[in-house]
Order: sequence, then C-alpha cells, then structure tokens
Amino acid sequence: MRNRFLIIALTIVFTSVAAFGQASWLDRPLTTNWNRTATVPTAPRATGDQPIIARCRSQIRPATSVVDRAVTAKGWDLFGPAYVYGNVTIITGMASVDGMCRPVQYNGFVFVGNRFAGTLAPNPTDSRTDGAIGRISLFSPDEITVEFARYSENDALCCPSRTSVVSYELTSGIRGVLRATDVSTSDNCRDDGGITTQDNVITGTVTYRQRMALPPNAVLTVKLLDVSRADASSITIAEQRIETAGKQVPIPFDLVYEQRRINERNRYAVRAEIHDGDRLLFTTDTSHPVLTQGNPRNADITLVAVGGRGQTGQNRDSVIRGNVTYRQRIALERNSEVLVKLVDAADVDGEPLAETTVNTGNRQVPIAFQLDYDRRDIRQGRSYELRAEIRSGGRLRFNTPEGHRVSFAGNAAQNVELVLAPAQDGPTAITGHTLNLSKFGIGSIQIDTRTDVVVSGRVTVSDDGNASVALTRHNGTVMFDGKLTSYDNGILKITIGNSGDADASGVIEVRYSGSRLNSLTTSDLVLDGQKVTLRF
Repeated sequence: MRNRFLIIALTIVFTSVAAFGQASWLDRPLTTNWNRTATVPTAPRATGDQPIIARCRSQIRPATSVVDRAVTAKGWDLFGPAYVYGNVTIITGMASVDGMCRPVQYNGFVFVGNRFAGTLAPNPTDSRTDGAIGRISLFSPDEITVEFARYSENDALCCPSRTSVVSYELTSGIRGVLRATDVSTSDNCRDDGGITTQDNVITGTVTYRQRMALPPNAVLTVKLLDVSRADASSITIAEQRIETAGKQVPIPFDLVYEQRRINERNRYAVRAEIHDGDRLLFTTDTSHPVLTQGNPRNADITLVAVGGRGQTGQNRDSVIRGNVTYRQRIALERNSEVLVKLVDAADVDGEPLAETTVNTGNRQVPIAFQLDYDRRDIRQGRSYELRAEIRSGGRLRFNTPEGHRVSFAGNAAQNVELVLAPAQDGPTAITGHTLNLSKFGIGSIQIDTRTDVVVSGRVTVSDDGNASVALTRHNGTVMFDGKLTSYDNGILKITIGNSGDADASGVIEVRYSGSRLNSLTTSDLVLDGQKVTLRF
C-alpha cells in the first residue's frame, strides 16, 4: 500500500513538472549555455499533427535561403517571418501542430552568416504552455530579446499571467555562439475584470441556406484575417477549428486573438469554411469586417455551397474536384499558375471540354482545384482524361507525364490526385558519356551577396545524360543537378535544374583533362532567385 501511494505521489509530481516545469530555466540564473554545438538540432518526433496536413499547410513557409534549408534538412517545418539584421538571421521551425494549427514543438534558430549559432530555448516549446516562445525582437546584431509566455496553474489558455523577457548576446570567434545573458519576469496588465489584455474574442455563428445535413466528420474553420492590402494575400491573425461531430448549423464560434497583433489603421475580416476531409463543402463569399474602423466584435456568417452542392442531381455531379501535386522537393514561385483541363483521350491536343486555372499565391503543393463541366459534352462510349501543368512567370515548370483517366460514374470524379513531373521543355540531354571528375584547391562561390570558400569540387556525368556538381565549403556541401547539354574534348556544359530541394537554373561550364577537373565557372546560374557566381 505504501508503494502504491508513493507511485501516485510521483505521478502527480511528474505531471506537474511536465505541465509547468518545462520553463524552469527561465526562473534560474542563466549561468550555463545550452548552445554548445555547431549543428542544427534534429526535430523531435511529432507529438501532434504534422504541419503539412491540409488545414495547416498554408502557414508553412518554403525554404528560400541557405539557413532555411539548414533547418528543414533536420526535419523542421518553417513558419513565421525570417528576422534579419546585417549578417544575423533568426528563423522559427516546428515539428507538429495542435488542433487549431498552432505550432507545437517549436524553437527559434539563430545564424551568423550561414553558420548556426544556437537556439532561443534549450528545448522546443509548445503554444499555450509555460515557456512558449512569443515575440522575437532583433534590434541589432548585438541586441536580441525574446518574450516567453508564463502560465500558472489557474491561468486560462488564452491568457498567461506573466511574461519573461530574455536578452541574448552573440560571442565572437571562429563562429558566433548565441548565449542567453539575462531574464526578467513581470505580471501582465489586467483590466477591472481580471482578464489580461490578450483576452479578446470575436463571437458569432456560421450557417448556410441549403436544406441539407452536414456529414458527421465535417470540420468548420473560422479565421480572423488582416485584409488591409489589396495587392497582397491576407494574413491570418487567429483561427478556430471546430469538429462538428454531428452538430448542424447554426454553429457558434468564439475566435480568440492577440491584441498586440491588431493595428487600428488596418482592416480585418472574418471568413469561414466547412470541409469534409480534404473536400471543401461551404465557404464565405462576402466580407465580414470586424474590430477596427467602427466594425463590431461579432459576425453572423452565411456560407455558400461549393460546386453546386444542394442543387439538382445533374448540376451536383457536373464538377471534378481534386488536387495537383508533384514529388520533387522544389518550392513553387509566388503566384504560379496551375492549369487543369478535361480532354477527350482520343484527341488530347484538341479543344478541352473544360478547364480551370488556379493562382497559387504563396501556397505550395498540393493545390486544390475544382473543374466544372457540361454533362451534355460527355459522350457514351468515349474516354476522357485530365491533364495539368504548372507555370511560374510564364515558364512551364511541371506537367502530367500522361493523362489521368476519369470515370463519371457515382463519386469517381471526386478527390482526384494529379501527380505532375518536371516539364521536359528544356534542352535535350546528351547521352552516352560517363565521367567522374574531381579537384581539390581554393575557389569561391558567391550566392547573392554572401561569399564562401570552396575547397573541393566533383563533377559526375552518367550515361543517361544526368549530371551533378558538388561543391564542398567549410560549412557544408552544395549540390547542383542537371543535364549534360554540351560536350567537347576538354569542355562540357551542364544545364542546372535544381539544387537538392531548392529551385536552380543556369549553366555550369566544366573544363577538364582526362579524369582531372581543371575549372568550374557559371553562366546565369540562379539558386532560389539569388544570383550565383562560381570561380573554382
């Protein structure tokens, strides 16, 4: 019996430590530095949902720089902005998300130049828990401060009662090392009702006019958006995800947001959607302004059906839904265009029966599409298929290697996945040559305004025309992949198509003798939109 009570007591202690003790480092003198390694830590095994799930994917930021890729290579998903001042960069990465897409198991990563300097917290933090990383301020390379939420046992999840502010310094040397030097903790201001100034709620209901029941697994998502800029995508300020679990409209919502993210000069609106899995059922078609410029803190939203749901059987079936994706880890440029068309399989180059174009904005694949067609164009006894392509800046990037056959029976034309391949509209590879060239020496590679020393290079060409160039620097290796497009005795050219999971284009000229690599130079080489100059 005594052992049983001891086990129960230990369980209570460890549970309390897990809930409120993860931030205990903020309550002690900062005498020991946890940043002792020169490599980015590996992301932990996810305890929540993967950030790439459909409802949360839009908040993931693609890797666009060397430091971004150093973090994603360790399994983290990027979110939020990159903070840059001089040669110091701070980015945030997460391993999972909660039910409302808030980051879980996340941390901040600091770089000096392209070299890792350390993390903002000794361990990953979770949203709405004690010690969660909040506002990051990079005032100068020598002045970094970070706010951490501090919860007590009686605090509501929306409203931590205290805030800890940590100051950091970057030590000099062969590589910069981040060190937390000071921490101060203070109570958050409260109003007369005893609620923190972060406790702000938009209330309302969501409904629709169609006389139809929601599926049992339908999910309602309500978002507060900053819609101030007409020439840019709206910014999500807060989001609430409600699993309907058999409930029907009207459905009430309480959308909690942070006051510090509201600017009285900006415009804000509430939007809502209802999904059944990855299928969009209802969405907002009108603006519901809130908060600023005399607008209220409540919104009653009436959604409209997507794709003719709730109409006649003939109209409801006259739509194909799905998504377009590709397997390569290459980020899409902003505002790329996805074209999906329905064609007669016997005349794929003829006039399409239907087509639609989707602008990606700042989203990455998979990109959802909805293709409406006229049932009168469908002939019995004939075969039909879907074709798709992705263009960036007018340049063909990906397309369907072969058509996707479509059946119009039952629900077969729903949840279609079109897997694209890199477009083959570039130069033709020269085949029949096998080379393996290498060189050790001193050279340089400049990416945008950053210059690194190159100490070795290797060029590999395979019989099928695929080729790669590996450049070893003091802080790692950068790899360019492409095709052999020009071959002569002693000189060859490789047209670049990508660099690992990053986008790249241009030409690398290789001069060699026998199996010895003599020199590498570039022509119009671009890596993730940044000009690259190589001399080796």
